[in-house]
Amino acid sequence: MIRTNKGVRPLAELVTGLIAPACRKRGVANATLIMAGADLFGERLAQSCEVERIVWPRGSRIDTGLSTGATLVVRAKGASALMLQHIAPQVVERANLLIGWPAIAKVRVSQVFQTPRAAASRRPLRRPPLQEAAIAAHADRLGDVTHQNLKLALARLAAGIDQRSSPNGEKDP
Repeated sequence: MIRTNKGVRPLAELVTGLIAPACRKRGVANATLIMAGADLFGERLAQSCEVERIVWPRGSRIDTGLSTGATLVVRAKGASALMLQHIAPQVVERANLLIGWPAIAKVRVSQVFQTPRAAASRRPLRRPPLQEAAIAAHADRLGDVTHQNLKLALARLAAGIDQRSSPNGEKDP
C-alpha cells in the first residue's frame, strides 16, 4: 500500500467536510452563511443575529445549484430585528455573494427575546494584554530572524503561550 502525503491543507477545507452534513440537515446551502455572521450582517448586528435556515421553494433542487427564490430565515434579538429589516436587500446581496450563486431572494426575520445561540460563541475572549518586556525578551532570542514583522509576530506568539501556560498570567521564573 502506497501512502501519499497530501501536504498542508487549509483548515476551512477540513471543517467544511464536518459541518456540511449538519448544514444540509438544517437547510443551509453553505456553511459560510453560518460561520461568517460579520460578513453577512456587519460587525454590530452579528452580535445579536444568526442564520437559522434557508427555506427553498417547493420542487427546487439544491444539487444542481440552479435554485433561486429561497428565503433566508434569521433569528435576531430585539431592536436588531428592526435594523435587519431595513438592510434586508444588502443581506440578500451579501448572502448570494457568500454562497456563490443568486439563491436567496428574501430575508425573513424572527425576533427572539434572548441572545441567539451562536452569538455567545462569537464574542471575543477577554485576555490580559501581553507585557512588552516579555515580548522584547523573546524578540532578543530571535536575533537571527531578519524580517522585523515576522520577528515581532513570533515574539508575541511566544509571550502569549507563556502567559496562557502559567496560572496567574505571568511567566514562570
